Amino acid sequence: MKSKKIHLAFLFLLVCTSIFAQNKAKTNWLQEKKEYTARWRVGLGADVDEPSGVDVQFYRLSRICTGAFSITKKLSVGVYVGKEGYIMGSLIDKKNSDWKSGGTRYGLDLKFYFPLLLNPYIGIGAEGGTRNIKNSLDFYPDAIIRIGIEQKVLGIKLSSNSSLNATIFIDGKYNKCLTNSFSYILPCFGVRFHFL
Repeated sequence: MKSKKIHLAFLFLLVCTSIFAQNKAKTNWLQEKKEYTARWRVGLGADVDEPSGVDVQFYRLSRICTGAFSITKKLSVGVYVGKEGYIMGSLIDKKNSDWKSGGTRYGLDLKFYFPLLLNPYIGIGAEGGTRNIKNSLDFYPDAIIRIGIEQKVLGIKLSSNSSLNATIFIDGKYNKCLTNSFSYILPCFGVRFHFL
């Protein structure tokens, strides 16, 4: 009888320990998932057009990455610098006849991503820098709006928990100068590299 009680007590202790360990594992998994998606990451990019230059993007994921290390962003803050009108200057010149290429532009934007196919986003921001209007290279601030998509095109697994991904982005960008009647709508596109 005493042996039976010891066996039952041992079995009860084993079951309780197992249940406690499973609950702790679930809690840790949920905590890790929140930490993983809440962490800010960095992407480095090359902007082919408007302005033609480089960008750095700080972003958060909207969901935990799968085994394929997919990139589904939730929110991003980007900074960029480049030359205005380097490639599509003729399109800017059609709407703004007093403009000439040669200005250096830099900006800051905030993008909100939707968890849909092709990772669409909408963004707002500000841009500043020099712009050549009426043969005078002066500072002009702009408000900007972006609507576009960003899609992963390449993923290289570096280890069991890290990878290098390349995405392409294409958007329509509307610039409106805040101190002048200057404005344009042009496509913006490029490639961005991410370490996950």
